[in-house]
Amino acid sequence: MRKLTRSEIESGGKAMAGIMAFHDRLVGAKLIQVTGRRGLSQPPPVLRFEQNAILALQYDDEGNPGQTEWSVTDQEGYLYRPVQVHDLRGHRVTGIGYFHDPENGCRHVIPYIEVAQTFLICAMCPEGGAVIYHDRPDEDQWDLFCQFKPKL
Repeated sequence: MRKLTRSEIESGGKAMAGIMAFHDRLVGAKLIQVTGRRGLSQPPPVLRFEQNAILALQYDDEGNPGQTEWSVTDQEGYLYRPVQVHDLRGHRVTGIGYFHDPENGCRHVIPYIEVAQTFLICAMCPEGGAVIYHDRPDEDQWDLFCQFKPKL
């Protein structure tokens, strides 16, 4: 598993440059709240950032619910079990992007949000990468960290 470069991400389709520019607005925002999940039968937590930006998990680009989960990894994509998403409240987003994992199910790209230049909050489902819904309700704007096939 490795991080995709920006040009590899943008090779995934004409819309990817604009999509990533929208998500770049998260860089510098502080994670202020993690809401939801108190048990496995509950939906995954929603991440709330400054400027009322919200990130939520979904299974696919059509918004279908599915078995999704936030996972905290190190910079190389290895699960970092001592730290949970709730532990990252108060830290700022320092980057965004995707991992490429051709051996993980049929969804080979995994979107992530880098926090404190150390931890990556990844969107996962049983088949690999999930989709992140990025909403800015104060601006009436939203977009997705979607699934795509990079040209490698």
